[in-house]
Amino acid sequence: MTPGAGKPGYDVRLLVENAILIDRDIILDLYTGFEKVLRFVGGLLYTASKRAGKLTAERMEKRGVLSRENALDLLFWSFTAAGYAERVEIADVRLGRKDTEIEIRVTGALLGSRLKGRKRPVDQPLAGYVAGWLEHVYGLRVDARETSCAAKGDGSCVFTVRIHGRVDELAGAVGKVYQREAQQS
Repeated sequence: MTPGAGKPGYDVRLLVENAILIDRDIILDLYTGFEKVLRFVGGLLYTASKRAGKLTAERMEKRGVLSRENALDLLFWSFTAAGYAERVEIADVRLGRKDTEIEIRVTGALLGSRLKGRKRPVDQPLAGYVAGWLEHVYGLRVDARETSCAAKGDGSCVFTVRIHGRVDELAGAVGKVYQREAQQS
């Protein structure tokens, strides 16, 4: 969805029919529980989330919902619709000779906005999910990392996604914003 545009072209039923949504508070509790048990929770969650992103993209593609053309829109719309982020912005896309780098700015990230006073970034699950999703869509290796995190006191959570291959059509995604719609009671 572009800045200032109306509702996205997807219905929230898409999420309900194709996924099991996990309550945000439960995800937060799970993360903090893992954090207490495992010293290197970030790497484990990144890897598991990357696999989940890849498998979800594969299934959505088989159902005819996901395509290369709507990959970013569907991914980031689902993040905001599910409440895993309040706002997602594609801040920059840099096309190199052999790779593509995307900078994504997230406000209200599920973990980063709620786990304050951390020394390290905490949104590795989102980074992993994005990497897995895009890896499936583009058929190229993808790595993602969180470079700024609200949990550390940064203004927002910023992710750098590196696609190991040139994906020219992503240049047109710069400036796209996906915003969580106000919930009606």
